[in-house]
Amino acid sequence: MNMPEEGSGWLSRILGGQSYSRVADEENNQGSNMPGQYPEETVAENNRRRFNSKFIGDIGKQCATIIGLLIFKPLFMIIILLLRTLAKCINTLYFKTHASTMRSTSTSSIGIEDPIDKVNKFIRDLEDSLPPSPQYNENTNGPQLPPFFPGSYTQALYMATNRAKFLFVYLSNPQNVDSNFIFNKIVTNQKFIDIFRNDDTLIWGGDLTNPEAYQLANSLNVTKFPFLGLMCLTRKTTMSPSGPVKTSSKISLISKIQGAFSDEIDSNAIIEHKFIRKMGHFSEELTLIRNELRDKFISQLLLKQQEANFQKSLQKDRLKKKAKMDQELRQQYLSWKFPSLKDCLQEKQGSDYAKIAVRLTDGKRVTFYCHAENSIEDIFLLVELYAEGYFDGKKTISELNDSEMQNKFKDYAIGFNFKLLSPLPPRKVLNDELNSENVVKFKDLDYIYPNGLLIVQEA
Repeated sequence: MNMPEEGSGWLSRILGGQSYSRVADEENNQGSNMPGQYPEETVAENNRRRFNSKFIGDIGKQCATIIGLLIFKPLFMIIILLLRTLAKCINTLYFKTHASTMRSTSTSSIGIEDPIDKVNKFIRDLEDSLPPSPQYNENTNGPQLPPFFPGSYTQALYMATNRAKFLFVYLSNPQNVDSNFIFNKIVTNQKFIDIFRNDDTLIWGGDLTNPEAYQLANSLNVTKFPFLGLMCLTRKTTMSPSGPVKTSSKISLISKIQGAFSDEIDSNAIIEHKFIRKMGHFSEELTLIRNELRDKFISQLLLKQQEANFQKSLQKDRLKKKAKMDQELRQQYLSWKFPSLKDCLQEKQGSDYAKIAVRLTDGKRVTFYCHAENSIEDIFLLVELYAEGYFDGKKTISELNDSEMQNKFKDYAIGFNFKLLSPLPPRKVLNDELNSENVVKFKDLDYIYPNGLLIVQEA
């Protein structure tokens, strides 16, 4: 039986050994054995595996691959899904809060569009955030604010540039509530407040929610908040062939403090070194600029006053010229109308005429006889002609022919500076009828036709 041999061969293959065959007998090797030749041993070729490090490494790689596919890869996918879910939740919560904040900010900004309202709100917030004084009692005052300019930054800058004033700017960030040294130790310091007893010093403030303050912070390259800066007009002296020449003045930042400070720092020393000394250094030049601006303003004011007087005189001359032309045109119109009305003083009988007695302003009484079909404007012209002296021969008659005068006075409307009133009740004013759209004739008014009495009254 071959069972032991098969068992030993299987074990040999597992352990990586080799099997040897027995020496062939003479019967089996007759065709191959030569005289004097020793029998040869033949080794059976097997696919052997060596039990070494390479074999162990291959086994380890295969095991790692199987473990990775079965355990780590699913676990990794689960972790990724959890992280994505968590990130989505965080983003949802953040953007929801951010959106509500932006809506509230936009709502508040819409509610306060006026820069002056923003500044007033900023000042009220500063007053609410004033720190309590440890020595505060009924007999002492607590911390106070300097007199902030109650207007926009544009207005404050205009005052600083056109009147040569020192301008302090205080900028804060509402989100930076930890840095309170500048506000508590500098802005509310009595030594700093005393600076503004001089009328030539201003202070303006705002936070980053104010567009003006935000733009100012960018233009001044502010990197930390809160920020307190000092600005004023400055200029340089340059040499020219004719000698030293000063350049035109411009607003400049001459000193600043920003960010957080240690509470151990002497605030009075900062005020003295950063601001008071700087103001003393630039005050002399700023005074010269202020005097130059004042002289320039006075000269411009005088020029404007002279121009206004000239325009007033010119307008007066124009009015005189116009009044003269109007008077000449009025006289031409009256002289043209006089020939057709000069017979109205002669007495006439019949129902075709209206007999109207007129009492003049000097008390004299004149009776006119007007045709009933004529317009009531004739009675006004008669009063005017009588007052101007046409009936006494004191005025000359126009030499223009009737057709020329009709073309000239086609759209002319003469005005009268007096009223004609009826003394009989109900008292009526004839001027009201004259100003009506329709042409009113004498026969249409019963208080002057066929007889009537009118009184001349100055308008």
